[in-house]
Amino acid sequence: MATASFQKILENISANKGVQNLLENFQKLNDEIKKKESELKKTFDQKKEEQIELAWKKYQEIVKVLSTSEAKIEKEVNTTIAKLKKSADDLEKNIAAYKKKAVAQKAKLEKSLFNKTMKKSSSKKTTTKKAAKATTKKAASKPAARKTTKKTTKKT
Repeated sequence: MATASFQKILENISANKGVQNLLENFQKLNDEIKKKESELKKTFDQKKEEQIELAWKKYQEIVKVLSTSEAKIEKEVNTTIAKLKKSADDLEKNIAAYKKKAVAQKAKLEKSLFNKTMKKSSSKKTTTKKAAKATTKKAASKPAARKTTKKTTKKT
């Protein structure tokens, strides 16, 4: 029962011209708000798209700069590696040359040391031979004298 009376009140109110004008104005305002909302969405979408496009362009620029920098760095690394390899080869050649010189110097020193030791031992042999001859002559004059000989050892 309350609903039937409530419906009659609504029909009476909606039949009133002032209420109908008010509803029409609400409808117009609602349509205008929807239009403004769609316009704002379009401008926001456009700004959003512009921002995305701007960000994409900046990203592309950064990628371009990074790739050129990478190429430069790779080129520098390759030249540095080439220089290091060349230096290593030169060092190996120098080391080989110095090694040959050192071996030659060592051989020369060993030869000179060997010659010095040979001269010393030969001079000792000659002096011992002279001393032995002198003692044998003395021994020959004495009837019961023994011969003595000295052994020399060679050190190398």
